[in-house]
Amino acid sequence: METLDPQRDYTEIVKLGSMFHVNDFVLDWAFTTIMCRATNGHSAVAINREGTGKLVTTADNRFDDTTHHFLVWNEFGPDSPETKRSVDIINALHAKFQKVYPSAFDDLPLWIYVIAWEVAGLSILAEEYMGLPKLSAKEREARAVWGRKLAESFTYIDGGPLSDVMPHLETFEDFVAFVHEYESQPWTPDANTRACHQAVLDKYAQRNKRLPRPLADALVTTFWHDGQFECNGIERPTPFWRSAAKNYMRAALVGTQMMPSPKESVVEKILREAREQGKALGPIMRSSITAGAKADQSDDTASAGCPMGFGAAAEESTDKISGA
Repeated sequence: METLDPQRDYTEIVKLGSMFHVNDFVLDWAFTTIMCRATNGHSAVAINREGTGKLVTTADNRFDDTTHHFLVWNEFGPDSPETKRSVDIINALHAKFQKVYPSAFDDLPLWIYVIAWEVAGLSILAEEYMGLPKLSAKEREARAVWGRKLAESFTYIDGGPLSDVMPHLETFEDFVAFVHEYESQPWTPDANTRACHQAVLDKYAQRNKRLPRPLADALVTTFWHDGQFECNGIERPTPFWRSAAKNYMRAALVGTQMMPSPKESVVEKILREAREQGKALGPIMRSSITAGAKADQSDDTASAGCPMGFGAAAEESTDKISGA
């Protein structure tokens, strides 16, 4: 990483900083954390969908789909065909559900918040809640460039790139400040938010059965901002469980950093195991990787159809709406 330029090599810097020293437990926790934040407030109506949304009916599938979106972005970077394919799927889903739930998509700060959380969210939790070291200056600069680039691929409700209507977030600290500003707004109780959050907490507890339920819940709710409790009516963890949760996550994150440096990233491991074991990739990962393979073909070969293969994957992904 020392040899890389954050203005030019932002994709590689982000990948090195996020895709190697992680495990399934950390990924599970990160997904649970972002899903609770992204479904806070009126956005939850498009996720809950009167109790028919994937998050509340087949949460495991929703976990895999959303996690694979995030993994693709961090592995391949915002300029890659893999990430553009992933975001195209999300844009198609937003367009579909915007027609049914327009109020869930007309909040521009929410769109920006999801990008800002991808840039800085987990760092905020690590630094401000657990007292872990800050990212290096090079990583912070690279993540800010990465986030601005990622926003260029998202289509806002006016049909243009999200980056065209975003405020100017130049530095990593700008993204952090936006996260705090968004989370500090007034929040009101919302039944859809409660349904989404409860579904996420229940599924997280099921996926971590070895943990006592109060600890499993605290591993999530300890890191909520005040507005989440105001919005869903779920009780705050007690001081004992808050302390236990912070210590548990601190140990988990530090422990991954102390392990020998992996030779392959999370995505590289997923792809290798799929090849070796004959395992099928999930639809998001499969479609994104296919887009990358098509982009490597000659222009003549790619011109036979949409180089992103958008039509087929949009159909197979019509029930997968992103965290936004």
